[in-house]
Amino acid sequence: MTLPRRAPSAQADDGSVLLLILGLVVLLVLVVTVVVDVTALFLARRDLLAAADGAALAGAQAVDEVRLYTEGLGDKPLPLQPARAEQAARDYLRDVGVGGRLDQLQVDVDATTYSVSVRLVGIAPLPFVSRLTPGAAGGVEVFASATAATSLVAG
Repeated sequence: MTLPRRAPSAQADDGSVLLLILGLVVLLVLVVTVVVDVTALFLARRDLLAAADGAALAGAQAVDEVRLYTEGLGDKPLPLQPARAEQAARDYLRDVGVGGRLDQLQVDVDATTYSVSVRLVGIAPLPFVSRLTPGAAGGVEVFASATAATSLVAG
């Protein structure tokens, strides 16, 4: 004689919805963590790019007036004073405070007679990952570079 099969009871599924909700909450927290950290990294890189552009342009405005007035332009671009151009770029970076938002900022400015190149490298701290992994590096390396050159515009 076989026993009749019983219909599955509602009590057999008790707790499954709770586990599903708990899993979804964990997944949501992970997604928010990743989105916030990636956004922080994007904003740090964008700020670094803007600072490098501004510094290169500030340096490119250090025209060598003495050379310009004694030799004239001819068919050459505006001449720069390399030492003054480099100092102008560094002053710009100090004024905008780009080093305060990044760790271990390295600034490399190269000025020639006709152009200024700025390269910035720093560590961008990530809001969540930096707190969750204290033994890790504490951030991600970001870099930006920009070059501004003088030119002669015939008009």
